[in-house]
Formats: sequence, C-alpha cells, structure tokens
Amino acid sequence: TFMDKVKNVLGLKNDDPDGPTTREKLAKMGLSALLSYGWVSNMSYAVTLSLSWYGFSKKTGLSPLAPGQWKPFLAVYAGFYVFNNIIRPLRFGASVIVSKYFDNFVSFIQNKTKLSRKWSIAIVVIIANVFGTFAAMGLGVSLASAAAGVPIFPPKA
Repeated sequence: TFMDKVKNVLGLKNDDPDGPTTREKLAKMGLSALLSYGWVSNMSYAVTLSLSWYGFSKKTGLSPLAPGQWKPFLAVYAGFYVFNNIIRPLRFGASVIVSKYFDNFVSFIQNKTKLSRKWSIAIVVIIANVFGTFAAMGLGVSLASAAAGVPIFPPKA
C-alpha cells in the first residue's frame, strides 16, 4: 500500500512483529526526534481540531460550545481523528526532518541560559509542546470560527 511505501522510505516499517515499535525507533534516533514527534503530532491535532470546528460551525451555524452541540461536534472530530491516524507515518517523517531544529533550540536555550541539557530540554518542551500547542489550537479555532462566521462562545440566552 501507499502507507507501507511511506513507512519503508522513512525506515519506520515494522515487518517483524517482535521488532522495535515506531516509538522505540524514534527513541533510538534520539531525544530530539521524540520531542519533535510530540510537537508535529500536537500541531497535526491542532489542525484537525480547527478543521473540525470550521466544518461543524459552517454546516450547523453553531459553535461546538453551544448547548447540545458537543456530541455532534465530536462525531465530526472523530472523522478527522481517524484520518490523522492514517497519516501517522507522514508525521513520523516530518518529525525526523524537524528534529534538527529541536536539537538546535535545546542547544540555544542551553547556551543562553547556561542551564543543564536536562533543564534546557524541559524549557523547550514547555515552550514548543505546551505553549505552542495551546497557541496553535487557539489560533486555529479563532480562524475557523471567523471563517465560518460563528462566534466561538455562543451568546447567553
């Protein structure tokens, strides 16, 4: 299949059921690859959330936060979630490409702050994977709401 070819090109195909998992392969590639996978995955889910929010709001004219709309919204999100899992090998590939930037960012923090590598990694995780994820989700939902013409927070009745 196409996905098997992608996995094979990225070196992530696991023909041996007793062999290393994809996560173990990433860990072997280094901490930067693991950190970057977390970031790439979070960004992918932020896009998924935003597209779901837009599609739901555009179709229904309501915010997912409106009374009684959360379950129908989750049904829309579930479809995007399944797609996101199908493209997982592409996310792994992207994380390998991005990992050098994470490594550079850790080194930058370490050089500027004179903190240990462990604390520099913690700062990068907080900045990129926590604050970055919330910022991407907030921006994505805001843009989706604006594009759909539906406010994020429904007016009080």
